[in-house]
Amino acid sequence: MILHSLYKLYDRLAEDANYEVAKPGYSPQKISFHVVLKPDGSLFKIEDARVKNTKGKLYADSQVVLGEAKSPGAGINPGLLWDNMAYMLGFKPDDAKPERTLKSYEAFKNKHLELEKTIDVPEFSTVCRFLENWNPQEASEYGGNHPEILDLTTGFGVFKIQAQAKPINEHTKILNWWSQQLSKVESGEQGQCLISGEQGSIARLHPKIKSVAGAQSAGASIVSFNATAYESYGKDQSYNAPVSELAAFKYGTALNSLLSGPMSNKHRMRIGDTTCVFWTDQPSTVEDVFALFASDGSNAQDESSRLKIETFLKSLRSGTNILDELGEDTINNNFYLLGLAPNAARLSIRFFYQSSIKDFIENLRSHHSDIEIIREYDKAVGKRMPDPEYPANWQLLKETARVSDEIPPLLGGALMRSILENIDYPMGIYSAVLRRIRLDRTINYYRVAIIKGTLVRNFNQEIPIMLDIENKDEAYLLGRLFATLEKTQEDALGNLNAGLRDKYYSSASATPASVFPRILRTYQHHLGKLNPGGKVNRDKLTQDIIAEFNSFPNFLNIKDQGKFAIGYYHQRKDFFTKKEKPSKTTQN
Repeated sequence: MILHSLYKLYDRLAEDANYEVAKPGYSPQKISFHVVLKPDGSLFKIEDARVKNTKGKLYADSQVVLGEAKSPGAGINPGLLWDNMAYMLGFKPDDAKPERTLKSYEAFKNKHLELEKTIDVPEFSTVCRFLENWNPQEASEYGGNHPEILDLTTGFGVFKIQAQAKPINEHTKILNWWSQQLSKVESGEQGQCLISGEQGSIARLHPKIKSVAGAQSAGASIVSFNATAYESYGKDQSYNAPVSELAAFKYGTALNSLLSGPMSNKHRMRIGDTTCVFWTDQPSTVEDVFALFASDGSNAQDESSRLKIETFLKSLRSGTNILDELGEDTINNNFYLLGLAPNAARLSIRFFYQSSIKDFIENLRSHHSDIEIIREYDKAVGKRMPDPEYPANWQLLKETARVSDEIPPLLGGALMRSILENIDYPMGIYSAVLRRIRLDRTINYYRVAIIKGTLVRNFNQEIPIMLDIENKDEAYLLGRLFATLEKTQEDALGNLNAGLRDKYYSSASATPASVFPRILRTYQHHLGKLNPGGKVNRDKLTQDIIAEFNSFPNFLNIKDQGKFAIGYYHQRKDFFTKKEKPSKTTQN
């Protein structure tokens, strides 16, 4: 199902020039340099082909070249009109294996000379004359005079002719010749493709998938067989999972485009240690906003993206059809989300989700309804930005550990699955948040949102969004009472190095009967230091809460500890919320 979805996606991406997806028999490569030749085949110069990004940093841009990407460990395997400096010039700085470098250059030269008469294009012959007459020793001398090229030796290059804009590999006659060669290819084991169902040449090796965080830089495989124990019916390597060369090319090209292509910023995101890609059957606004929305919509770089996110969130809040709001009719298209994680030389599929865009939006709406709670900071305070109305996944996940590296690897995928499938949240995130609160005594917006969502969805509890003075739940009231006692201490003594929360929150939320009688005794002392009006109001609030108890419970279970945290948070928020003064009435 995963490979078939990516296989179908290829045709959509190939029709959109923005994705720069290569056709079968071609591949996108990062081109770092140009070997510029004079018309007679002598070297004019080696030029830097890198471009600057918005921050002024140089990077190698992707260009489509002849032939598919070369697998590492494939031996000496020269490209056609493109390759690295070892093949094109016989040069490597500080070369540990100069013999191999010379063999690479000779293989590259011989390949082109053998094809010269067949191709019969003047520009191609110019390359052949260069390769015939070039002495690799000249590259060392050139590098000595032009040390800037030493930064380019790890990248790929192409040939150009002086005063011509396009590289030689993009010459029309050469491209036509290459297309003819591709139409003649029919080699290797034949069979029925598991993806397309068509007969064709079966791929011996599946494509390498690149740009998955933590995986090998040369790429890793989704499908591979590295031991005879995994083989059957006398078939070896990837013939155990027969996929045609064309289908393998399509799914690999599509996935690599989502991960590292020019449009990857709208298809890729990180959830913990998992690299995620997502797409839809047809171009949809959901693709434009989901990564920004899931990672934090406030980071949108352009006005168009910000407007889309604003409309998306407005529609999500109001319950209207988001895509109608955006003038788009793709609501019944499918939405796909694939999570990949490194596993030695292979990739693990952490999760794969597929549903209609309609179901996806409804499940997303349900998630934000479940975790909705009054924000601690609903507007900027100094350098402190307001809490987002729709917290992103990473903002929730980072509350489960001291640092991001300590977030359990599987937790991000489990959380995403619960959101997208509208199922129970993982109890691991709930337990982790309660544990963090006990350790650092921080009860913030994100943590309480997680607690509220879990209580609502997993335990079918009715949890208010803001302070509910009519809520008589015992654990909720205890949280409110603790917040009231703490605020009384703060008003009486000011900020302390170790206040009530630092000393007693953990035990108060777990074993109330052992703590509250003790802190209520100090409460009377603190209450006496308040001004008369504040003293009356505070004592009335405290007595109203205490009146609901016959005795304090000895123990609160994990569900009630969450309610305690919410009651505490609601009461603290209410203390710091400006109250509207009652309007004056005039008498006739």
